Amino acid sequence: MKPALKLLLPALLALISFHTSAQEVEPCGIYNAHVRMFGLTPDQVQSMSEGARQLEAETRHAEQYGGMRDEIIIIPIVFHVIHNNGEENISDEQIHDAVEILNRDYAAQNPDLDQVIDEFAGITANVEIEFRLAKKDPYGVCHPGITRTVSPLTYEGTDEVKELIAWPRNKYLNVWVCEEANGAAGYAYLPGSVDGGWNEWLDGIVVQNSYLGSIGTSSNYTSRTLTHEVGHWLNLRHLWGGSNTPGEAGNCDLDDGVADTPESLGWTSCNLAGESCGSLDNVQNYMEYSYCSRMFTQGQKVRMRTCALSMTAERYYLSTDANLIATGVMGDDILCEAKFNVSQEVICLGDSIQFIDGSYHDVTTWSWDFDDGTVFSGSDENIHKSPYYTFTSPGIYDVVLTVSNASESMDSEPITIMVLDSGEMESPITQGFEADEFPSNHWFLEDEMGDGGFNVVDDAAFSGVNSLHIENWQNDLMYNRDYLISSTLDLSGDDVEEVRISYKWAFSFKGTQEEDETDDRFRISATGDCGADWDLRKMHRGFTDLPTADPHHYPFTPSDSTEWKQNTITLNQDIYMTPNFRVMFEFESRLGNDFYLDDINIEIIRTTMLEEEEASIGPKWNLYPNPSEDVSILSCNTVSDHNATIKIVDPTGRLVETIFDGLLSKGEHKFDVSTSQKSRGTYFVIINLDGRESALPWVLR
Repeated sequence: MKPALKLLLPALLALISFHTSAQEVEPCGIYNAHVRMFGLTPDQVQSMSEGARQLEAETRHAEQYGGMRDEIIIIPIVFHVIHNNGEENISDEQIHDAVEILNRDYAAQNPDLDQVIDEFAGITANVEIEFRLAKKDPYGVCHPGITRTVSPLTYEGTDEVKELIAWPRNKYLNVWVCEEANGAAGYAYLPGSVDGGWNEWLDGIVVQNSYLGSIGTSSNYTSRTLTHEVGHWLNLRHLWGGSNTPGEAGNCDLDDGVADTPESLGWTSCNLAGESCGSLDNVQNYMEYSYCSRMFTQGQKVRMRTCALSMTAERYYLSTDANLIATGVMGDDILCEAKFNVSQEVICLGDSIQFIDGSYHDVTTWSWDFDDGTVFSGSDENIHKSPYYTFTSPGIYDVVLTVSNASESMDSEPITIMVLDSGEMESPITQGFEADEFPSNHWFLEDEMGDGGFNVVDDAAFSGVNSLHIENWQNDLMYNRDYLISSTLDLSGDDVEEVRISYKWAFSFKGTQEEDETDDRFRISATGDCGADWDLRKMHRGFTDLPTADPHHYPFTPSDSTEWKQNTITLNQDIYMTPNFRVMFEFESRLGNDFYLDDINIEIIRTTMLEEEEASIGPKWNLYPNPSEDVSILSCNTVSDHNATIKIVDPTGRLVETIFDGLLSKGEHKFDVSTSQKSRGTYFVIINLDGRESALPWVLR
């Protein structure tokens, strides 16, 4: 690590909040990057570089005499995804989409090219540069060309991310994908700025994940950022010169060094008739900020190809045959690994599941063995690469993918798919994690980060001996999520009124200072469609109700029942009244202390049960909001008819108001409890059902 960065990095990490509020993003950060690193503008840095001066001389010679290689220039590219386990850890598919867009734009194959206005249509350029995802790493080992590194530096996206991981710049174009890119959509350094030995580590492109490709976290509107930044990497400036500030009057006195791009103040809007410096501007150029980019010019093509073939910043070496073979992007086909992912590992009978091929490279044929007697094979990428499949019987299936090309084939490791029947579990369900109960076929654990997740322990329990535990005190991964998921419960009967889910948990903060508090999350979700869609029904947060005990400087273990909490969730919505109801318990680490879960109970409440319950203790009444400054709502759901009177009295027992007096029929009821003509203070809502009376305190503020 560079000495300066050794001093800067600890301070930087101390200042990082794990997710900052959204800031205004400038389209490109090239100017600010040069000023931050060198204290100079891009043009000033370039003027000091012998390599930059040589590159300009080569460009002028190519413009005058030609003489460049006339074949397509191929450049290996590698993407380094810097993430902290959030959505910034974008998919391989999004990166592949970004490479496809990049190559489409540089080959002038973009479908919106025909929208270029007539005045510039004649000088649109096929740059004849192709970017290929690396197939081998710097050591010659087969590689997908995408690396992933966990670091909170993703929230900054400064040059320090390049210290985390970088491949040799004379073999690959390095692209770092982050949540932020130092306030910009992306930034790069001009080749003349990174020609010296001490600063070559800066070479490459940093880009926000939301400005990369057109799918996933990005969009079609932001998909041309990489096209723009690669232009800088290949020695293009903005059309108004070397600044990041389009629209300034002085920009007409600056130049981008390209003869066929008119001088421009620079555009942040798509005014195709704009004339900012006395002539029609090339607003649709990729090096503008207009967000209607469609083209490079012939002059820009010469400039970029000259750079790609120059020794400045070692660009020349990337496209040599030796390097293309060494990085695996040219030469014999390479079959490295057979692997796949699935949309779900646990499904219900009748549901389809997608099998998503992740094998690399040069696969031409796919053969899927679904372990139920069916083998699905073929070489049509649109059909056989990532098929959907529906199992016809419940059970456990070990699915294997075999991939092949003309010279070899390879089998994947199996992925186990569990196909559930409806109503696999019988009510009431009790799960206390005792030796003879857990694990079982009715409960599934998911460890998102592969670091251990939930485990049964016998050092703490609310009841019995065991509980479910997450060792979170030593965890150093933000947003680390672990899951406990039930099998199916049949709620489809006509007599099913509701389902009740109760549970107990224990948790404490790490440390005793306010700054030691963390916002860890414990979520309970439900689904009526086997898990295709999960609905969050309750969340306990570290800053509110998740802690159950005083903070601990050491790994927390609840000492007795006073250091546990419990809760019950009641669900009666129609979306859950299906044969495939399931429950999910999720713990998300925000670097807090250990977590324990115990005594899960899930019970189907049927009409007869509610009638018996109501007969003995009456229906459940809710009064909310309470305390109140305005109207409150009194509600209940009865399962039979009642003679009822509902009154409001003051603390002395004096009648203030009668809300209801009559027959309360079976069903749901809501009553307005008004603050009108009532002073602040405490009142009581007196409910009399069939001669049985109960009271709810009601506070007016």
